[in-house]
Amino acid sequence: MTATEIVKNYLMKEPFRGVTMNRILIYAGPCMGVWSLFFLAYFPGMMSQDSLDQWVQVIKFEFDDWHPAFLTILYWLLSRIWFSPAVVCLFQILALALVFAYGMIKLEKIGAPVWSLVLITLFFSLFPLNGFYVNTLFKDVPYGIAFLLIFIYSILILETKGQWLYPVRNLFLFALTLSFVLVIRHNGILAVLAVVGSLGFFYSRHLKKIGILVALIASVVVFIKVPVYRAFNVTGRFYGVEILLTHQIAAAIHHGAELKPEETEFLAQVLPMSCWKACYNPYNSDDLVFNKDFNYLLLDTDLGKSRFRSTWFAIVSRNIPILLKHQYQVSDLVWNVGQQPGSYTYAVHPVLDANDMGLAFNSKLPSLQKIFTKFYYYSVHSSRLGPLLYRPALYFYAIVLMTLLVAWRLKRISLIFLIAPLVINTLGVLLTIPAQHVRYLYPNFVIAPFVFGYLVVLLNRSRKNEKTNARVLETSR
Repeated sequence: MTATEIVKNYLMKEPFRGVTMNRILIYAGPCMGVWSLFFLAYFPGMMSQDSLDQWVQVIKFEFDDWHPAFLTILYWLLSRIWFSPAVVCLFQILALALVFAYGMIKLEKIGAPVWSLVLITLFFSLFPLNGFYVNTLFKDVPYGIAFLLIFIYSILILETKGQWLYPVRNLFLFALTLSFVLVIRHNGILAVLAVVGSLGFFYSRHLKKIGILVALIASVVVFIKVPVYRAFNVTGRFYGVEILLTHQIAAAIHHGAELKPEETEFLAQVLPMSCWKACYNPYNSDDLVFNKDFNYLLLDTDLGKSRFRSTWFAIVSRNIPILLKHQYQVSDLVWNVGQQPGSYTYAVHPVLDANDMGLAFNSKLPSLQKIFTKFYYYSVHSSRLGPLLYRPALYFYAIVLMTLLVAWRLKRISLIFLIAPLVINTLGVLLTIPAQHVRYLYPNFVIAPFVFGYLVVLLNRSRKNEKTNARVLETSR
């Protein structure tokens, strides 16, 4: 059996059973075609310092959990096929294209009109953020892909009033996807809780299946976090809480908050007092938490961690107005379609950062690379294109508004189940965002066209039902 036949046989199995290869290619083909141009232009892939940190771990076979270790382990496994960051990009291109095709086939089956399917396919394949992101080693990319798959599964649950959960295969696939979301980003637990919670609320009659789903998720996560992490000698942890608290403490100090002597003495052990004030930027915590003088070793001790959190609470509780102003500024990307003065939009990383591993761009289409890069820098600073292409708040508002309007129009409150994970994920980012990085909210962009497509299906179905009822009523007279 040839490699092509093996792939074809796999694709023809669930979740593609009953679907011809032509249907898959109709939707996945344009995506893979366009995104391959980005792949060739930015070969072997765009990499930030975070990406390079993970690739160093792949090379050294030394894994830590600052960036989710599970993703780094996946990078290592992929590198067994081809020892290049390019293999990750190819995998991301294929994964997003196939999930997109799966979702489109499902929309087609439940009655999406042809014009909407064409429009969504054009948008999704040509949307520049997708082309850039699938060719960048950001953990947010596989997170966004899994988030999209969860949304598609949620549509199927809605369409079947929960019955989709009953086949063991479906329940297992759903559990695997939710587990992936949970381990691929440290804040993924919020989305998982939103899915499980909204399932329990809207589909309480299926509590047994929901309980099995939770048990499966817990089993997969424990398996990954314990035996798998031990096998790969995973060390370290993510300092997310410390980053959040540091930024808020610096805000208070920067704005002149009075500190008690013991607070000053302790904070000076964490970071020089001059830097607490001078290094504060309301829109970015990097100068504080990645400062060479920041004492992470102190915060690794139980006593240091406990004292740091109690010091934060004492300072912040005395300076609530400063905290509110800080949160208003740092969360700019989440709620603001435009930008506050001094804020910025970091959407794409169209470079491969300097490194000592010998990694550098080897573009196969250098002229196209220049065009793509020039377009990005022009569009991200454009007052018209910038919000349209790179501000996740615009997509969040559109998703929530469209869904609520259709839910009200059709009297279907269960539609809230669809957007609950996205809303909770966005609120989580709102409260914890450390910098204006668009990738944190990548799910907003990939889900938006599917929300539009599904709502069109529901409105069309409602219109047809109204016409049918009108004809029946007329006939009965």
